[in-house]
Amino acid sequence: MNESKATRYQRLRRRAAASGAISAGLVLAGVALSPVSVWLRDRSIAATGGPGSHPILAFSLFVFCLMLLWEVAAFPAVAYAALRIDPVYRRAPATLADVLSTQAKASAVALPAAALAAGAVIVSVDVAGARWWIWTGLAIVFALAAAMRAGPALLMQLADVRPLSRPQVADTLGRVAERVRVPIEGVDEWLLAEGDPATALVAGVGRRRRVLVSSELVRNWADDEIAVVVVHELAHHAYRDLWRALALNAVVLSVGLVVSDRALRLMGPRLGLEGPGDLAALPLIAFVTLLVWVVATPLRHAQSRRHERRADIFALAMTDGADPFRRAIRRLGASHLVEERPSRLTRWLYHRHPSIAERLALAEAYSRVKGR
Repeated sequence: MNESKATRYQRLRRRAAASGAISAGLVLAGVALSPVSVWLRDRSIAATGGPGSHPILAFSLFVFCLMLLWEVAAFPAVAYAALRIDPVYRRAPATLADVLSTQAKASAVALPAAALAAGAVIVSVDVAGARWWIWTGLAIVFALAAAMRAGPALLMQLADVRPLSRPQVADTLGRVAERVRVPIEGVDEWLLAEGDPATALVAGVGRRRRVLVSSELVRNWADDEIAVVVVHELAHHAYRDLWRALALNAVVLSVGLVVSDRALRLMGPRLGLEGPGDLAALPLIAFVTLLVWVVATPLRHAQSRRHERRADIFALAMTDGADPFRRAIRRLGASHLVEERPSRLTRWLYHRHPSIAERLALAEAYSRVKGR
């Protein structure tokens, strides 16, 4: 792997991502901390027939306008990464139409999610009054749990898949799944575009789980390399890592909502806000909660790295293959252009996985323990 190329690529991608997030955050802050929010609320109500006429339409228009401002602010950084960074380092050239199409698909997911979160705030205020943040947090966590269960099933419907053409690999993975009590229904080849990074995942829950192995792995990887990657993914289900991550996210969101409630009590009267049930209060609640979420990033990523490290140990133990593990980690790093030795600050702020160097050192330690 060309580490200097990976380092340059990841640095540029981080800068683009940070630029987009900061631009969108500043726009949200500008709306939340200025008269713009009240103005936007009044315009949304007036455009839908006046006070009390069509509150759901006014709510929908208000949330749509907020999301539009967010997307417009973030789009230049997204376009720069797709049109100027990715083609130079790892992907075929993209067109502006491709970027717009991808962004539209992402917005089609983000807009209902934002409307659901905002609606949870409004309904919770009606139900619980001053304790609105408790009910909002519960509603959002419930929605996240539902999405976590339904998302893989939706992926299976949308993904272009076919039965895995390497039955020996499928049999091996089926036996390992039985050993670790993570039942799977089958193993499929995930047909991705030429040049897409190699990947594998376990989709679904319970006995409806299916293993998806990308076409790049099926074409070019050895059986033992594929096995070690998929067993790593099975480990997350064996240890219920998705639910552990959801629990931590629920705590962070709850803290964010509590802080936003305090911020609203302190700043609301100066901004002309009528309380958490006011449409104009939604940008302030969103901004403060998002700020807490960002501050908690090192904690959330630390949990993720711990889960990934445990899954690596699991994969090594279940396959007893330190050499395939090393090859797989190097090939994944090359496919995704991952830095081998990122700085500690970079790991804290951006990395959900241990570094390549850390994972290779783990395989070396395993080999020493096993005496080979």
